[in-house]
Amino acid sequence: MKTLADIVRQAQDTTGCSVNSPTGMPVLPGSFTLPPDVQEFYALCGGLDMFPKEDWGWRIVKPSEFLRADQVVLELAYRDHPDDFDTTPSEGLYVVAVRGCGPDYISIDTHPARLGRCFDSYSGDHATENSRVVALSFTEMLNKLFEHRQEGYFWEEAFYGYFGQPDSNLKLQGRPSPKLPLP
Repeated sequence: MKTLADIVRQAQDTTGCSVNSPTGMPVLPGSFTLPPDVQEFYALCGGLDMFPKEDWGWRIVKPSEFLRADQVVLELAYRDHPDDFDTTPSEGLYVVAVRGCGPDYISIDTHPARLGRCFDSYSGDHATENSRVVALSFTEMLNKLFEHRQEGYFWEEAFYGYFGQPDSNLKLQGRPSPKLPLP
């Protein structure tokens, strides 16, 4: 796996990618923490656009766009009923990557018990039992996004589990996701 510095350098040298200059760190409420690799990334750069003109391109958000996933993904529901989302496990999820202008998002957990897990936060699955763990760290997620570019969703190749599973050491690389037979 490449280091974050290697990925940022590679993106700077890749046609179709752009790297923003560092602009500081995202700000989180006191009970949440930026994973160390996210801190390292934002010390290196202020966000990253990977092939924004392509429908498969992803953008790693700027520090100012590192927002609570409930507010971004479930915008209207959160705006109308924020109390339904506060103090729930999704409270620690923050959008770290977006494909196009949505609805494909990847969120990262900033809760100390699940620090650094990355989730598929597609609007219909965000913070539900269908929201897949797509990577166990920001570094892993960024490596896979860059490696798999046009190949669809990299997390379809490996199964790590789903949002809300209590095992913080979840690492089931290479196992297929369980499929239910259709009636």
